[in-house]
Amino acid sequence: MSFNQGEFDFDSGSEEGFRNWRRRLDEQKLAFETRWGVILGRRVAVELKWLDRPLEGIVRLASETPPKDAKTLRLRLGDLEFTPAEVASMVRVDEP
Repeated sequence: MSFNQGEFDFDSGSEEGFRNWRRRLDEQKLAFETRWGVILGRRVAVELKWLDRPLEGIVRLASETPPKDAKTLRLRLGDLEFTPAEVASMVRVDEP
């Protein structure tokens, strides 16, 4: 599952199609983040319930396959994979 691709609107015949496509992708990403309580594609500080130290980086989906439920959703930060249930805290970090 990627929020960098989607169905482009060729019917509008103008730049409005691109704007509509980008807007729909952004709306889908926000809905996904809200549903699962995660922040994707932005620099974040993450505290995992089972790890003693916080991690910082960009969280991405571990699989392109849409998750069926919270147990199958896998997130990745660097080489580490985890589920939303394992997240104690996730806060966006301002990028320099």
